Amino acid sequence: MGNLAQMAKAIGYEVFGCDNKVYPPMSDELNSSGINFFQGYEEKNIVDADIYVIGNAISKENNLLKEILRLEKKVVSGPEWLYQNILSNKKVIAVSGTHGKTTVTSMIAHTLINNNFDPNYLIAGIPKKLEKSWNISNDEVFVIEADEYDTCYFDKRPKFFHYRPNTLLINNIEFDHADIYENIEMIEKNFFELIKTMPLKSKVLINEKKVSKSFRNKLKKEKLKTTLQFLSLNASNIHEENKLLAAHAIEDLISKEKVLNGLKDYTGVKRRFETIFNDKNFKLIDDFAHHPTAIEETIKMIREQTDNLTLIVELGSNSMKRGVHDKRLVDIFKNYKTYTINASAEQEKIFSAHAKELTNDDIVKICSKDEEKKTILMCGNRNFHGFQKLILNQLIK
Repeated sequence: MGNLAQMAKAIGYEVFGCDNKVYPPMSDELNSSGINFFQGYEEKNIVDADIYVIGNAISKENNLLKEILRLEKKVVSGPEWLYQNILSNKKVIAVSGTHGKTTVTSMIAHTLINNNFDPNYLIAGIPKKLEKSWNISNDEVFVIEADEYDTCYFDKRPKFFHYRPNTLLINNIEFDHADIYENIEMIEKNFFELIKTMPLKSKVLINEKKVSKSFRNKLKKEKLKTTLQFLSLNASNIHEENKLLAAHAIEDLISKEKVLNGLKDYTGVKRRFETIFNDKNFKLIDDFAHHPTAIEETIKMIREQTDNLTLIVELGSNSMKRGVHDKRLVDIFKNYKTYTINASAEQEKIFSAHAKELTNDDIVKICSKDEEKKTILMCGNRNFHGFQKLILNQLIK
């Protein structure tokens, strides 16, 4: 929503905003863009406006929303506003899937820029080499993450329906978002419905090994206007696979060789396999992985260099907290020195033979030297309850 606010400002709107709490770096970016914002969903923070863009974190019970509706103001969801004001005149490359959306989207934007394009893009993260997480230009291409999460309190369809992509890249489909989906079939159904809406001269690129056989077969039987292409990728790890996916997504614009060359200086996105401390004794890696598959892929890359791994996993996502992935997590935890953050009492029992809930007393042990350099991997989509900062301070000390 902060990025949308900045995009609205860039195309000429006067923009105000309100959130429960606004933290750096977004608060700094909003201030530098000249966007005034208020903190706290209170009636006093309402500003008279022509249109109110409502984020999907806002429920019907939100006090500020109630006041907006009482005044019979016009409301719109973020994705709907984005399409009406920007995407409708662009050729949209939508990057979808349970994992890797942010990385692949940023890779595509990065290599387009390196090949003298000025792409439009919207990335749900902070790319290290790009000036910001979004861009609006006169270029016809717009690269965007296509999220399967719901759109808004009054529109429970996935956001990606609003983007109307010309190219849809499906990296993978796994069960996640247990707060709104009951099973993977519900998620696949939405992808299937999206593909059915795509017009002639559009295309769908699917990472063949990362979707179910039943999903592939269903698509092959359907009469579609769009062109389906199943990708069989030969990559040594997830990072190399993401590069190949980026190359396929823009193969009509740039050759595969130029894409891969253009990614040689790609340095990633903050919190995506990001090394935040490194010396002769320790490496501390922060990763946004919050699903067993993503954690496994991240570990795989680390294991290419070392077996001396300490794993710390925060159970922050709705699916993780609900215990949907507990069985798979046990299979991961038993192979490493593992700590959890935010595990429920029931989960602590389930994990007890292979992982312990992290406490302050464990910090010194985790940060004690071994004969071989130690890698500490922290996986999660929240803030690790402050433990990451404690570990980092201990390593620096």
